[in-house]
Amino acid sequence: MNSRIAMFFAIISMYYLSYFYRVSTAVISPDLMKDFSITAEALGLLSGFYFYTFAFAQFPLGPILDKLGPRKTVVFFSGFTILGSLLFAISPNYTTAIVGRALIGLGVSCAYMATLKFISLWFSKDQFGTMSALSMAIGNIGALTATVPLAALSIYIGWRNSFLIITVITLLSAFFIWKIVKDKPISDTHQGKVALSAILKNKNFWIIGATQFFWFGTFVGIQGLWGAPYLMDVFNLSKTSAGKIISMIAVGFIFGGPMMGYLSDKIVKSRKWVIIFGLSVFLIVLISLTKLTTGSSVLTLYILFFIYGFFGSTGIIGYSHIKERFPLSQAGTVMSWINFFAIFGAAVFQHIMGIILDLYGKIGGKYPIQAYKATFLLCVAGILISVSAYFFSDEKDVKNA
Repeated sequence: MNSRIAMFFAIISMYYLSYFYRVSTAVISPDLMKDFSITAEALGLLSGFYFYTFAFAQFPLGPILDKLGPRKTVVFFSGFTILGSLLFAISPNYTTAIVGRALIGLGVSCAYMATLKFISLWFSKDQFGTMSALSMAIGNIGALTATVPLAALSIYIGWRNSFLIITVITLLSAFFIWKIVKDKPISDTHQGKVALSAILKNKNFWIIGATQFFWFGTFVGIQGLWGAPYLMDVFNLSKTSAGKIISMIAVGFIFGGPMMGYLSDKIVKSRKWVIIFGLSVFLIVLISLTKLTTGSSVLTLYILFFIYGFFGSTGIIGYSHIKERFPLSQAGTVMSWINFFAIFGAAVFQHIMGIILDLYGKIGGKYPIQAYKATFLLCVAGILISVSAYFFSDEKDVKNA
């Protein structure tokens, strides 16, 4: 196997695991609420702590990656992931579980940015959009693993033992990254002084940042936490059946991510218009979710959640877009800062959606369909704002990037 490809698959393994950790609370949410005797808001906060530490780690991450390189950075941070996963698995109470989730978030906070840094060093510019989208697609295989397989495993051995297994797998991933991945010399990275004021004064930074906030907040809010409870509460589906439907989001993303990346790299040769198109379809799907009734067919759910994942993958192109709006010397920093908006959005949306559900309250032990529709309307508003704002972003031709 080409050494560059082998290194890519080694480093992407940690991102695969980060996505597993990210969405794993969805199918085990009933177990968590029961074990810790918590409300929907508290569950949203528990899941969200992964994202809060993840988000704020983005600020120092760019300089750390530039100084240490992807290999050393990922292996160092993986220590927090392993400790957090172990702590979460054995947590005797809600507070300890929060600490565990927070450590996991801190540990995997570098996984995607390290992968993008690796791609920028080892692949050509006109491959960046495709490779970054492929990376996110592989990450969603991790999300796929956190649906039906995790649901089934948690039924047989419990969610705690399941996380003990994933802790061991994380340790093995860190070991293989250390053994296989190589960092290019600093001289090859063309680093320069980062003008932070230039980033903050650039309108594209704020437009793309806001879009990432609403897009990823919505995407993970449903995929990573509230989609499965929605299916179980509204359509009376089992944990495994709900997991199968939620898995369609990851399947859609796995197909859509590389396709949208290739579309923006090679066919349309535009980040802006591919993003506007993809998020517009994504918006239509969200509106459709607000129109479903308890009598809607399971086939309809499968189709909608697949399309949700397929066109939701478009948001990942925002990283390519922001990278091309700034000099290479600022690429690591600006992508990390944009990632802050995305991850912070995920934390905020999961928490707020839980608050909205609690405002309606449970009826017969389940949240009513009206409560979930209210949360989806919040998502609709966010994506509508994103699509509208993106028309005002600037485009840089990929060939000249």
